[in-house]
Order: sequence, then structure tokens, then C-alpha cells
Amino acid sequence: MLGVRLDFGVRLPNSGPLANPSNIVETARHVEKLKYHSVWVHDHIIWSSKLHGHHISAGSKEALTSDQKPNFYESLTTLAVVAGATNAVKLGVAVIVLPLRNPLVFAKQTSTLDALSGGRFLLGVSPGSPSVTKPEFEAVNVDFEFRAELTDEYIRAIREIWSSESASFEGKFVQFKNASIFPKPVSRPSIPIWIGGPQNKLNLSAPAIARTGRLGDGWLPAYLTADEIRRGSKEIQKIAKAQGRSPDSITIGNELFVCIDDDSELARTGAVSTLKESFPSIEDGLNRNLVGNPREVREALSKYRDAGATFMELKFIYRDLDSLRRMMMLFADQVMSEFR
Repeated sequence: MLGVRLDFGVRLPNSGPLANPSNIVETARHVEKLKYHSVWVHDHIIWSSKLHGHHISAGSKEALTSDQKPNFYESLTTLAVVAGATNAVKLGVAVIVLPLRNPLVFAKQTSTLDALSGGRFLLGVSPGSPSVTKPEFEAVNVDFEFRAELTDEYIRAIREIWSSESASFEGKFVQFKNASIFPKPVSRPSIPIWIGGPQNKLNLSAPAIARTGRLGDGWLPAYLTADEIRRGSKEIQKIAKAQGRSPDSITIGNELFVCIDDDSELARTGAVSTLKESFPSIEDGLNRNLVGNPREVREALSKYRDAGATFMELKFIYRDLDSLRRMMMLFADQVMSEFR
């Protein structure tokens, strides 16, 4: 895999201890200035103070304070603001819990975002997970037990709307006739749909792998090791070929925490509290993420690239925006440049 390009995106603080409008926009502009591939947000409709304190996707455990509100800025609205504040960086969501969204309305929203941003939108989708999203299904009156079927059908229905001037669809859950919805996406041949999915004890998700092989333009799991990426990538290739699809057209990604410093011990110290909150053990967290000095991070990423990965979504662990900027610059200068 020597010479294969590895692209990098950065998670924005649309939730977590540092979530606010100015931090979101400032971070996005800095990501673009440093020439990263993309910026990313994530998505939930319901979010509580308890979840705010235990599911950290932007920032760090140390940045949490007792007086913070559990602000979680909605993904598509946030990306629309970011689109207006940037010029070229791609705009991703990892991931939309797709069964919670009406597919016609969602197709309209996403095609509009893609058109307004000049074709910069990347759509990650997932059926949701029992641990976090089940209460959201109950709140919006969607049957959680049908989430996998809903996800597959909604993907097909949304693509029909994006591609047809007068779209019709007849499915188990969705039916519509002659739906004329504009604007159409600018992205060609379509807005890329990347498949995420809940990991089973931080292991491979067979349904997400199968869905990627059948329907996805990319695979975007979380916290997988290089060996797990290799296994998943091979399975996706096999399924895609059986479907008559080109495996080479499917992006293989991974979502990882990152804490980088010239001093590897300082990087480890800065990561420990957040990893302890998110993983069964500190060692497991260190094994599944990028923590260390630039050389150590480059070596870990080389293993991912050799395993078939072509994209990494980076969730930097930072106490404030100054530390985030320092890490993004260090990563861009001494790591990212080696994979272009």
C-alpha cells in the first residue's frame, strides 16, 4: 500500500464541553487553513446532562465543568453555517441516525446543503445503537426494532429522490409517487453515503460491513485496530464484488481519538482521562487510537494504510482551542504531509 493517499478530517465541537457557535466556526476555518480534507460533526436529537458528561466526542474530560449545558448543535444546520464560513473543505456528518429522519424531508435538506456548499457534503448514516439512541426512537415514535430495515430502505429512497426529476418509490415503510424535489445535489454522481454502525464491544459490526458492501460509498466505523480494518475491508470487497460493484470505489475510513505532542509522555497524560471514560481500559484505548509523538502516530497510521484505510476522522483530545490548534498544526506539519 506504499504511496496510497490517506485523507484526514477533523471533528468539530458541535457537542461536548467546548460546543458553541464561535468555536465551531473558528475550528472549521483553521482546519481549512491547514488543508485537511474535511470537517465533521456528529448527530443526536436528544442529549442529556448525563450523556454530556460521559460521551465526549469533541474536547476532553478535563474540559468538563459542572455548570455546562448539554448543548448538541444539530448536524445539518451546523454544517450549513460552516459551509458559509469556509470555501473548499469538505463537510461531513458521522453519523446521522437515519431512521429518525423523514426520507423526503431529509433528501431535500441534504441536497440543498450540497448545492449551497458547491458539492462539498459527505453523508454518514447509521441505524443507531441500543446504548444511546433507543430513547430517541421512542421520542419520535419510530419502532427501534425495524431500524436496520428502515436504514436500508431510506438510503434507496433518498438516492431515488436525488437522482430523479419526478421520483417514485414503493417500499415496506416508504411510498411516494411523482415527488419533484429540487435542487438536486451538485456532487457527482451523487452525495457520497458512508456507512457507520454500532460496534459490538468495540469489535467489527457485521451489519454495517454488509450494508457498506451492498449500498455504501464508504465505511466509517469507530476505534478499530488496523487488523480489524483489514478484516472488515476484505469482507466489504467480497460483498461488493458479489453485488457487481467495484470495491475500489468504496472509501475505507475509521474514527479515532488523537492526542499528539512532541513529548509522547505528555500526549499520553493528556489522553488518559478521556480514554478511560470511553474504553474498558486505558491500554485498550491507547491500542485503538492515536496517542504519542509524531513518529509514533505516523507508524500507527502506516499500519492502517497498509490494512486498506484511505480516510481517518480525527477526534483531537483538547482542553481548550489553543491546545487544539497546536495539535492540529503539529499533525498537519509532521504527520499529514507524509501521507499525501
